[in-house]
Amino acid sequence: MYNHKKFSVINPSKMCQPMGAVQALLGVKDTMPLIHGSQGCSTYMRFQLTRHFREPIEVASTSMNEKTVIYGGEFNLMKALKNITEKQSPQLIAVTSSCLTETIGDDMVGIIEKFREANLGKDLPLIIPVSTPSYAGSHVEGYDKTIKALVEHLAIPSHPTGKINIITGNISPADVGEVKDILKDLQCENIILTDTSENLDAPLSESALDLYDGGTTIGEIGDTANSLGTIAISKHANLAATFLEKKFAVKSESGPLPVGLENTDSFINLLCKLKELEVPETLKRDRGRLIDAMVDAHSYTYHRKVAIFGDPDFVSGMARFISEMGMIPTVLCTGIISKRFTDDIRTISEDKGFNPVVLAGGDLYDLHQQIKELGADILIGNSYGASIAKEENIPLYRTGFPVFDRLGAQRISILGYRGGINVVDRITNTLLDFYYDEAGYEITEEESPEIAEENLYVTEEI
Repeated sequence: MYNHKKFSVINPSKMCQPMGAVQALLGVKDTMPLIHGSQGCSTYMRFQLTRHFREPIEVASTSMNEKTVIYGGEFNLMKALKNITEKQSPQLIAVTSSCLTETIGDDMVGIIEKFREANLGKDLPLIIPVSTPSYAGSHVEGYDKTIKALVEHLAIPSHPTGKINIITGNISPADVGEVKDILKDLQCENIILTDTSENLDAPLSESALDLYDGGTTIGEIGDTANSLGTIAISKHANLAATFLEKKFAVKSESGPLPVGLENTDSFINLLCKLKELEVPETLKRDRGRLIDAMVDAHSYTYHRKVAIFGDPDFVSGMARFISEMGMIPTVLCTGIISKRFTDDIRTISEDKGFNPVVLAGGDLYDLHQQIKELGADILIGNSYGASIAKEENIPLYRTGFPVFDRLGAQRISILGYRGGINVVDRITNTLLDFYYDEAGYEITEEESPEIAEENLYVTEEI
């Protein structure tokens, strides 16, 4: 493990808790995220999310200023709840805190209750608070806390359904769709927490600026208390699964992100074990195609050095996958300090026989310094790695969040067997684009007439 600098952070490899909270809420039907903080907080969320997903993003704000910092934000929050209820009539308003309101100690629970009391007898939306201080943790914790808050406030026990709750973690809409396709192939009834596959990759229509019509419904979230089990495919998004197990005896499982062959096998086997299912031929076929793709690419990917950065589950999952492809992880960086992450990497390293530098809680400066020292043939991560790739003259395989200097980020898929095939093709083609002639096969000078004539005579003699 690399002991990185302690005195400062330069180009962090993480974002604030409200960012993760908003991304979780964008997968809930007819819901308005409301950030209790300054206008800049919600503006930053909309900007970052819009340039990644290329979709209109609705995030409300209580627009606090210098005065409200001194006297408290009760009036602003009450006014925001009133405006959203009157003008947009959502089924759910999720109020997330910010560094500003957490620092001054605004009682969001008490203010929300006061708003309800002021509107007794009126048809109000459901309102839930989520504590997401920006000065602590990261977007990973923000996502996790928000999923827990949703089930904590909405889950209602009734009759067992036999469904499986799937907590996806902060993944792309295309990957949510891939998980849904796997569940469909298995004929496994499910509830996705939360489903961004339609909302953040939507067709163009006149209702583009309305509240999201797709996603997980309030009723489905309520029904999570009656499911057979919960699988969190992110080891860093399992608070809701633990809550459902303790409160409603819904069995909880937390597995690795299903990236690559072994991790996808683990996810499918876990589903089959919980539901007593057989693996269908369609998934066996896709698995075989992934193995075939890996074999096809092996001569190009073998022993290539790789540096990876991003969310902890993404980094550990991708590290295992690229080692399955015969590549060598040299530097693994995540902005979150996590024992689960370091334990995962230790296990993968022992299984696959490599010894990378691990930056848990590192930033992009740390990553860059280690790439300079150890070398890398390719960098895997989001668009913030472009400057490192350019300076070190290596290609960047763009995936994760955010990807803002290319189109189609919402359609990047890495999960499951089919997502794995996509990864193999894209990484290999990226390497071919960059290193195709490194062995020196390209003829850079025209042959002299004398040499050409000699070759002609040799050919005739043969």
